[in-house]
Amino acid sequence: MLNIAALLAVVALVGYANESGSDVANQFTLGFLLIGCGMLGYLWGRQWWIPGLVVGVTVAVQHVVVVAFGIPEPGIQLPPGWLGSASLLILLIPALIAAGVGGWIRRGTTPRRGPTHDAPR
Repeated sequence: MLNIAALLAVVALVGYANESGSDVANQFTLGFLLIGCGMLGYLWGRQWWIPGLVVGVTVAVQHVVVVAFGIPEPGIQLPPGWLGSASLLILLIPALIAAGVGGWIRRGTTPRRGPTHDAPR
């Protein structure tokens, strides 16, 4: 349940940062995406790719909804329409890399279970 709550929190944070009118909103969005995916990858362990996919498509889905409902976005510099939204799927690459690194760190820092080599036989 903690994994799902953390995933929803990161998705909300990335979505909120993406809708900001700030001049540095793109950098904040990418920063939250990278840090959030890294932490989620660590939290999710071997299933690191799940939060990587979900968070990676967040911005694209957000813009698809805007296009579908015809909501004006005056401050957004994207190619218009569906292809502009689809171009945001490129964010899957850094999201999956960050989540993979988080999962890799967890695997390296978590003690292995099972028989050890030092145990008597």
